[in-house]
Amino acid sequence: MGYPNTFELAATDRMTGLATADYFRHLLREELLPRARESDGPLSLFLFDLDDFLAINQRHGRGGGDAVLTRVAGALTEALPETAVLTRYGGDEFGGALPDTRLDDAFTLLEELRRRVGSLEFEGLPGVRITCSIGLAAFPIHGQTDAELMRQADEALYIAKESGRNKVALPLADSRMVTKTSYYTQTQLERLSRLAKTLGRNEASILREALDDALKKYNDQLGAPPER
Repeated sequence: MGYPNTFELAATDRMTGLATADYFRHLLREELLPRARESDGPLSLFLFDLDDFLAINQRHGRGGGDAVLTRVAGALTEALPETAVLTRYGGDEFGGALPDTRLDDAFTLLEELRRRVGSLEFEGLPGVRITCSIGLAAFPIHGQTDAELMRQADEALYIAKESGRNKVALPLADSRMVTKTSYYTQTQLERLSRLAKTLGRNEASILREALDDALKKYNDQLGAPPER
């Protein structure tokens, strides 16, 4: 997505080509959230930063660090839909908004992003590997305003960092979902990713299909569904 040069604040980060933090917040507040409210549609928001990025800067200098940031920004753009609004939020912290994207679908997209970042190679920096921690929040369940959603995404990012890094996490109050890396093996996740690409589908829809099949298989043990 291109950003206008006429905006009163700087709209584009020069290094990465992503939206600046100020312009991202403007879009979130003035366009993305009003659109989600009007359509009663989902909107997911995430923040992520690079684990141990300081060590890369110290070892390879600012030029090496900038090369890593630029490459990560490219992976971010490649991994997420064209409708995503992406930002370099500051330093080694990135983020974005995913319009019309439910929480579980956003979670799956960000797991794919996390894996991509972990497999990146950097020209001129042999042996350098980087991982990222990601915090995810969604409208309206985690907040109604841009400030509330950013605060919840930041809390989720802190949880991802404190619980081991290199994972996607949700705000503490949201216990409905555990990170996929907690209950799937790396081999299963890689095979799921390949299957999704082969079928031209997203991973969340394949997981839902598998869950439906499992529920049908054990339907006789579940009894009648509860009345609504």
